[in-house]
Amino acid sequence: MAKNAFAELSPSGDKIEVHFRYDPDLVACIKEVPGARYVSPAEGGPMWLVPLNLDIARRLTENMGPGLVLGRALKVWGKEATKREANLHALAGIDDVPAKELELNKKIPELAKWMRGYQRADTKFLAATSCLNLNEQGLGKTAEIIAAIFEGGLEHGPHLVVAPKTSLETVWRYEIERWTANLEKPHEVITYSGETVNKKGAIDEFWTCIDEEWPVWFVCTPATVRDGKEPFMDPAEFPDGWATFTIDEYHKTGLPNASGKKGTGSKFSDAVKDVKAQRRYAVTGTPMGGRPIKLWGALHFLYPEQFTSKWQWAKTWLEVSSNGYGQDIGSILRGREEEFYKALAPYVVRRLKSEVLPQLPPKQYVDVWCEMTPKQAKQYREFAARAEAVIEDQKLNALGILAEYTRLKVFADAYCDKIDQREVKCETCGGIDSEGCYKCLGKGTVTKLHPVPSSDSGKLPYLVDRLAEVGIDPEDPAGDACAIIASQFKDIVDMVHAYLNAKGIPTEKITGATSGDDRAAIQKKFQDGGPNSPRVVVMTTTAGGVAITLDRADTVHILDETWVPDDQEQFADRAHRVSRMHQVTVYTYRSTGTIEEYIEKVVGDKAKINVEILDVRRRGFRANMQKAVLDEQPD
Repeated sequence: MAKNAFAELSPSGDKIEVHFRYDPDLVACIKEVPGARYVSPAEGGPMWLVPLNLDIARRLTENMGPGLVLGRALKVWGKEATKREANLHALAGIDDVPAKELELNKKIPELAKWMRGYQRADTKFLAATSCLNLNEQGLGKTAEIIAAIFEGGLEHGPHLVVAPKTSLETVWRYEIERWTANLEKPHEVITYSGETVNKKGAIDEFWTCIDEEWPVWFVCTPATVRDGKEPFMDPAEFPDGWATFTIDEYHKTGLPNASGKKGTGSKFSDAVKDVKAQRRYAVTGTPMGGRPIKLWGALHFLYPEQFTSKWQWAKTWLEVSSNGYGQDIGSILRGREEEFYKALAPYVVRRLKSEVLPQLPPKQYVDVWCEMTPKQAKQYREFAARAEAVIEDQKLNALGILAEYTRLKVFADAYCDKIDQREVKCETCGGIDSEGCYKCLGKGTVTKLHPVPSSDSGKLPYLVDRLAEVGIDPEDPAGDACAIIASQFKDIVDMVHAYLNAKGIPTEKITGATSGDDRAAIQKKFQDGGPNSPRVVVMTTTAGGVAITLDRADTVHILDETWVPDDQEQFADRAHRVSRMHQVTVYTYRSTGTIEEYIEKVVGDKAKINVEILDVRRRGFRANMQKAVLDEQPD
């Protein structure tokens, strides 16, 4: 228990100062508070500084006990912060807001009326605070962000959006122009996808809009802001900053790998750290990849002054253990699950399609276990033995081991009748270290094996059978059934595309090399149907996972899984959309006796963590909040 300890808001208003005479018991108590730091007399102490965060403040008062005296300014801050938290908790428990109760209804009434009840509720929450929008794929997150900006009265300022290249035009430009075209001042949308030839024009157009005080959105790719050299990224060059800063599909940007100290996280997280904005949003339907620590990077982006230390946050909520080389960060500490989600709730919007649209049938999942062909199995065993020998040699770093595993996945997909040898920069020294390494021997380059798959694959007969079962058969060219297919590998996509077309099944393909115009054309042909439309679209998992709707497909076929369950979910949600009430079946193909058996277990474990943290606990929290609201109603 604290004896004559005193806590007060710091003069700068961003920390809590704690003062007490030296006492080993009190020092032990405050050291358990996340982020607590001792300030010596030479630095202006003696005192302890604690991050200004409501959860940490609660931890401080709990650890120090009733003998801790709170200063007046800290009490005022605490009351305001508690009131704000309670308001956000209440908003988090709402499932509908009538259109007439929104400010949005006065500004864009057609949008307010078009939105579903849950979207209007989300808009109210998003307008009140910087937060994560983690709604499941296909629930209209982009429209919610636009609506929240108007609801919060921020529509006249400039807006920065960082999004995948594939969604700049088809998602963001389309949605912004759709809802602002009829305003007295329609919003200008400037998209920049990274092509140097268009850069100066896009930047000049943006500054012209700023000078003329025209409502403007600058929508660009993560690569555009990653180097942090653009004038609009620098508070000194752009002192007024942005009205809003939104990062779409943030789990793909490097934001989850942020660190509390600049220069120790990803380049992207460092670049966006100091960008000035009144409101920040981080958006994705798949935020964790089975690792709760990935949430911290986004929370740090939203509130860097509150979420200051990644390790302190991890130690507060997550299982942290030593693995002999460093520290492993696992799932939520047992017994703290409910408390964790309560602490997370003021920063998160999260809904599932099954909650807001119970009439939409849930996805059905079917595992298809495949026997490799004899040649494929023989080749797989040979390269599995080689990979095992290399890994056991213990000279590989984690990326090197992953590369060996990745090659095995290709052999589990198909027999490779050609294995190219390509000279690339050495993964270990990158061609920089003059000492070289065991791979490149000082040359800075290394020969990499690049397997080129053939159609001698144990998975293809199973795939063709499943397609025929739903009516995609060359014997029935006039059929109406459609499907989408995913592989992690472009070479597999190319092979399957050629194979199905040769079989007489009209098939298109989309990879990272497909232009935006071609993506849009393939989507339109597929969705419209007609005699010349494709029955199948085969895509790389990442290229097909965002910014495209292919809900004419009733079946989804995953030829090989990535290590992250979110990738497969995002791809399947190209077909499972709220725009069409139909049954979607997801087939996952795995070769028996291969690394794919291990990947299934890893992915399954991660998926369970996602559901437990993001959905099970959240539903319990929301139910409690809704009950509390009902209990407060007069009889």
